Amino acid sequence: MQVSIETTSGLERRLTVGVPAERIESEVNNRLQKAAGNVRLAGFRPGKVPMKVMRQRFGAGVRQEVLGEVMSRSFQEAVIQEKLRPAGQPSIEPKNLEEGKDLEYVATFEVFPEVEIVEIKGLEVEKPVAQVTDADVDNIIDVFRKQQGKWTVVERAAAAGDKVNIDYVGTRDGAAFDGGSASGSDLELGSGRMIPGFEEGVAGMVAGEEKTLQLSFPEDYHNEELKGA
Repeated sequence: MQVSIETTSGLERRLTVGVPAERIESEVNNRLQKAAGNVRLAGFRPGKVPMKVMRQRFGAGVRQEVLGEVMSRSFQEAVIQEKLRPAGQPSIEPKNLEEGKDLEYVATFEVFPEVEIVEIKGLEVEKPVAQVTDADVDNIIDVFRKQQGKWTVVERAAAAGDKVNIDYVGTRDGAAFDGGSASGSDLELGSGRMIPGFEEGVAGMVAGEEKTLQLSFPEDYHNEELKGA
């Protein structure tokens, strides 16, 4: 078996493999002879079908089967011979499958990268030390408090930190625009979810109150049509 190897790029390798025709034809003949003992054809006694007839009737199919198996086995033999470590299944491109001639094919595949093992003795490693301040603890407690807290209805004007349930309709030049209206929307004042001035305008309102706000969208607003409007 002849093998040549080419590095095409990075981890990709290309193997050109040649398998002697004798290996192919020998395997084909062996399989046809074994099959002849079980084949029943009109005009021939069981097990007495001539090899010429077997080759005419079944030779092409058996040869294709043998070629596939030989390419698979010879590829494994080639990578072992060349001490390669394929990282996946190869792409095999037959070059010569003509009967009576050597089989030749090209297998393209990637290999595992070579990992260089370095000496770690004597290396200094800096161990990170986490520092937790009182402010960090207070912040975490505040987060947990907000997550686990329960909202209760109050009889006063809305203020920063309150959650309000609002209906609103946004208009531009007197006409409502897509995405500018909502009904029964929960909003925590001070969260910064809305455009500048909206939450500040809601602060101080009481339940049932209606209010008109004159606001402008920021220049970096995500909707191109509303930027700066």
